[in-house]
Amino acid sequence: MPDFRHCLVALGVASFALPNRSVAQIRASERGAVSQTVDGTVISLDYARPRARGRQRLFGGVVAWKEVWTPGANWATTLEVSRNVQINGQALPKGKYSVWLVVDSAGPWTLVLDPRHHRYHTEPPDSTADQLRVPVPPDSGPFTEVLTWSFPEIRADGATMVMQWGSVRVPFKVTVEPSRPITVPREEVASALGRYRFRWTVGDDTMKASAMTLVYDQGKLMGKWDPPPWPSIGYFLLIRIADHWFIPTEVHDGEIFDVMPEWVFEFPSAPGRVNDFLVRDEQDSVIARATRDR
Repeated sequence: MPDFRHCLVALGVASFALPNRSVAQIRASERGAVSQTVDGTVISLDYARPRARGRQRLFGGVVAWKEVWTPGANWATTLEVSRNVQINGQALPKGKYSVWLVVDSAGPWTLVLDPRHHRYHTEPPDSTADQLRVPVPPDSGPFTEVLTWSFPEIRADGATMVMQWGSVRVPFKVTVEPSRPITVPREEVASALGRYRFRWTVGDDTMKASAMTLVYDQGKLMGKWDPPPWPSIGYFLLIRIADHWFIPTEVHDGEIFDVMPEWVFEFPSAPGRVNDFLVRDEQDSVIARATRDR
């Protein structure tokens, strides 16, 4: 008659000897993700992250020239945008896309974004009219062991999205649609154009009175302080958030640099020439007044 105690001990030893299939195994290319929000638009990448593992010729070697390659591994890298955007100046509707690169030793590479997003890396899509194909010049940078997607630069109207692996760096300029229109009909702001005496009603003595001029320039309501309250804020754009309410944005070299929602320029709702207006903070307190100079 068998000794059941010895049988139980033997089974216990065997259970330790067998691999535990419920424990996740480390993969050669682990999955990663990165996401960036710009003015309400969410830009997300999901991708596997291959490692160089001592292989020096990643491009022209591991990835053959002219190969249609997903910049990742296993299942194709995906890009998802929550609103319409532009990639290097070309329109991309909101949605989810598989990401491919045609690598070339002699010229720019080609970014291919395909709406058939659930594809394995060995099944590159055929060319269709639904794809976005964008020429992209590769660049060089510090050696990156693990393939990495990142957003090293963020702007008020977009971001720079970068793929790095080995010594190759490929940047893509993403431009988002503004959450609020930056243009306004001239007839809606003409009564406010002109020069004002501007004085802060809060703060210390360093926030002295200055002059402010409002002008209409290429469809936009623009302003200029003289002198500016801070050195970095001189020329600014006013974006309408409601009837008669605007928020200022810093402008540098013709591009929006920063939005300042903590200041609201409140113009009078009565018809006729604007002779004065208020600036309010996020608690609706008046922090500045402007009176027409001429």
